[in-house]
Amino acid sequence: MPPAARYRLYVLGTLYCAPYVAMLVWGWQAYKARSILTLLLTIALGVLLLGALTRTWRRLFLAYIPFLLVSVAYAAYAFSFGVVPGHTLAIVLVSASWEELQGLWTLWQGKWLLLPLLGFQGMYLWLAWSLPDWPIFSRPARVVTRVLLALALPVTAFAAQNARQLIDGLALNPVAGSVMFCAGQIPRARGEIHGAGIVKFPYHARRPDGGEEVHILVVGESARRGSWSAYGYQRPTTPYLDHLKGGAFFLQRAMADANLTSFAVPMILTGMTPEQVSSERPHGTLLDLAKEAGYSTAWLVNQDLDVSTSLGITADRLEYPPDPQAGFFGRHTPDDVLLPAYQRELARVGVPRFIGLHIMESHWEYYRRYPPSFQRFGTANRLNTMSILLKGGTIAPDLTDAYDNSVLYTDWFLEQVIEQARRLRVPATVTFIPDHGESLPALDGGAAGHGQAFYNAAQFEIPAFVWVNDAYGAAHPRQVAALQENAAREIRSHDFFYTVADLMGIGWPGAKPERSFASPQFVPDTSGQLLVGGALMTRP
Repeated sequence: MPPAARYRLYVLGTLYCAPYVAMLVWGWQAYKARSILTLLLTIALGVLLLGALTRTWRRLFLAYIPFLLVSVAYAAYAFSFGVVPGHTLAIVLVSASWEELQGLWTLWQGKWLLLPLLGFQGMYLWLAWSLPDWPIFSRPARVVTRVLLALALPVTAFAAQNARQLIDGLALNPVAGSVMFCAGQIPRARGEIHGAGIVKFPYHARRPDGGEEVHILVVGESARRGSWSAYGYQRPTTPYLDHLKGGAFFLQRAMADANLTSFAVPMILTGMTPEQVSSERPHGTLLDLAKEAGYSTAWLVNQDLDVSTSLGITADRLEYPPDPQAGFFGRHTPDDVLLPAYQRELARVGVPRFIGLHIMESHWEYYRRYPPSFQRFGTANRLNTMSILLKGGTIAPDLTDAYDNSVLYTDWFLEQVIEQARRLRVPATVTFIPDHGESLPALDGGAAGHGQAFYNAAQFEIPAFVWVNDAYGAAHPRQVAALQENAAREIRSHDFFYTVADLMGIGWPGAKPERSFASPQFVPDTSGQLLVGGALMTRP
């Protein structure tokens, strides 16, 4: 074997192994021994299988080129995001449009990495192409093969003792992990997007008046009523809504049914009570009801999509913009990322339309919920992901400042939603309700965030309103009069399902006019039953 060719073989072997070594180093501390052994076992078996099929080193390295591309991309994703490709990436790939993926590419800061990667691939191809057709299984190679196969049996037996760690090890292998991702995560994500796993019952909904109308529901996040100047807060956090008060119905005693999103949003979109949502599965949502009644539906999400897929939301059009910077506390893209899709939905003239927006609004990390231009109160320089756990001391005012800035940005966002809807010549409504409130240490006795297993009023007392345009007021005076009459009464999260359906003019056998505050028959739910930290309790 000529020395030059031998060196090419060694270099090719190094390039071949590079993604595997990278994944081994990446997972060494975080993964268990069984997972690491599974990775090593699958690497060895993969080389032996490919070698048995190709028989020569040249054909092996050439045949491996597509797998090398996949392996490099897989390892790069793991290093960039701290996890192997999984459910989140699958949801993005299934739900994102081509234009959104192009936008993600435009914003990606790591595009420069492609140059060395292309050089890596080019060098590999040149080396593999110029390699002689040397056989793989010479006599020493056959001995090594037998040893590896003999060792594989006890290693497999050891790894198989823990199925979870075995699967984790398979996912560490870039090739095996890519197969698992394409064969498992992608179909699962596609099924979730289409409501698989949720048994739905038809509503038998109808809408006597089939004319064109547009109804918009904005589901917010962590909105504390006491921090909106529209409700009397001393800081001007909602300047637009302050001036809108005469043109919208602001609910004075709106109460969230839960202080956790995973419970609160299902109640808003299904009408289930706290007792029901903690013990039953949903069998349909407001979007299903609207579709049955002839509405074109859109669901625009800048939130954790698992909340939507767990309900089986299947809109005619789903918008879920990619967010490569999403962290433990949620997405980092500001809510205005949904406005282009919202504008497209408003422009679909000629059919009745229901448009839902699920936004991040004021979820912790507050300082990430708004662009720098909305940094009006205080400074966020001292805040980080863990600041909310400090609660007291000198950091508490900074938390309040950042939260108030997020409210200011939400006010601007709602202005865009309402003012664009105002241009419509057909009846239109905008309903806003957050999932729950939020506690701020400086204002709520040291409590911070939401979701705790104790009652804190700020986590349940929420801002909410309904805006209607002049065309809607003229076409539906009964609903408008009821909104005016009921705005000062206690209204709960689960009332919104029936109310928005009422605003849309939808009737069905299971309709409950006593639960719609857009109905003169509305009766407030004064049971006081809430889900506090996921546990059912009566409000103090």
